[in-house]
Amino acid sequence: MTAFLLLPCLAFADAADYAARASNFDGKIFHNEHEFILLMKDIPKDAPTSFLSDKETVPESKLPLKTPDFTGDTMGGELFFTWFGHSTLLIQMGGKNILFDPVFSNRSSPVQFAGPKRFTPPPCTIADLLEIDILIISHDHYDHLDKNAIKKIDPKVKKYVCPLGVEKRLIKFGVPGDKITNMAWWEEIKLESIDIACTPARHFSARSLTDRFETLWASWVLSDGKYKIFESGDSGWDDHFQRIGAKYGSFDLAFMEAGQYNIRWPSVHMKPEESFEAAKAVGAKLVVPIHWGTFVLSSHPWDDSVQRMVKAADGSNIKIITPYIGETVPFSRILDYQERWYEPIR
Repeated sequence: MTAFLLLPCLAFADAADYAARASNFDGKIFHNEHEFILLMKDIPKDAPTSFLSDKETVPESKLPLKTPDFTGDTMGGELFFTWFGHSTLLIQMGGKNILFDPVFSNRSSPVQFAGPKRFTPPPCTIADLLEIDILIISHDHYDHLDKNAIKKIDPKVKKYVCPLGVEKRLIKFGVPGDKITNMAWWEEIKLESIDIACTPARHFSARSLTDRFETLWASWVLSDGKYKIFESGDSGWDDHFQRIGAKYGSFDLAFMEAGQYNIRWPSVHMKPEESFEAAKAVGAKLVVPIHWGTFVLSSHPWDDSVQRMVKAADGSNIKIITPYIGETVPFSRILDYQERWYEPIR
C-alpha cells in the first residue's frame, strides 16, 4: 500500500483514515500485535540482573567524540553513516542524506530544566549538518522526537517521514504539512532514489501521561537498489522481526536498539541478547548497536548494552560494528570500525 502524502487541508488525519490503513488502530489508540506490558509492578527492585559491565550508569569521564565528515561521494553509489549517539543517525545513500530521530537538546524531556540529561554532547551542531533530503522519526518519545531540534533543523529538511499520528506533532512544531508523509505498518513509498517501508515494532508512544498509544511507533527499511538497511526503532522482542526478514530479505546493515532495557519493562525494550536475535531474525549481515551512549533512561551500566551485543555475536558470522560517536563510516571499509573503544573508559 502506498502511504498517504499529507496536504495542508488534511494535516490532522482523522481516525477513519488511520483505521482504514492500520489494523492495529481501534479508532482511538494504536495497539501492539501481542500482549504488551508497560511496567511489571510485581518485580522487586533488587531482582538479580545479568549485567556484563560493572560500570556506573554514567561514565566517569567524557566519552571521546569524532568530528563527522559529510564530504563522502554518495553520488558515486557509496554508503556512509554517522552515529550521533543514542538513536540519532545520518545515513548517506543513493545520493541522499537521511536523518533519523535528531535529538540535540541537553535533556530528553518536555522542559530543559529537568529530566534525563545528556552525558555525551552531540558531536556537531545542527548548523553543521548538510541539507537533509529525508528526516525519519521512529516515534514521539522525547529521546527520539526533539521539538527544539525539529524547529531548528526544519529549514534544511525537504521531506519528513513518520508513523501515523506523529505528523500532528510535527505540524504543531511548525513543520509544513505538505513536507510530511505519514505511514502505517507495511506501507511503502519511494522518494526519488530511496525506497522506504514502515515496519512494525513492539513499543508505545506518549508525550505526556494522558496521550499514550495515540500515535504509532515503527521500525524502518531503506533501499537504494544497491544497499538495504534496517533501523529497528525502539522495540521489545516479538515475531515481527522474522516477518520483516521474510518480506524484505537479508540486510546489508542493521541499526539495532540495544539499551535502556530493564527487568521491569521487558515488552518495551530488548535485552542486548534479544537485540542480537532480532538482528539474526531480519537477516542482518552487519549490526550497529544504537540507543546507548547518551542518556540514562534505565539502571544498567552505561556500556553494558554494547558489551553484551558483542559477546552475543561472538562465534557467529554477524559482525558488530562499534564506531565512535560522530565517526563517519564508509561502508566499503566498515569492518575497520570494530574497535571496542568504550572498554577502558570507566
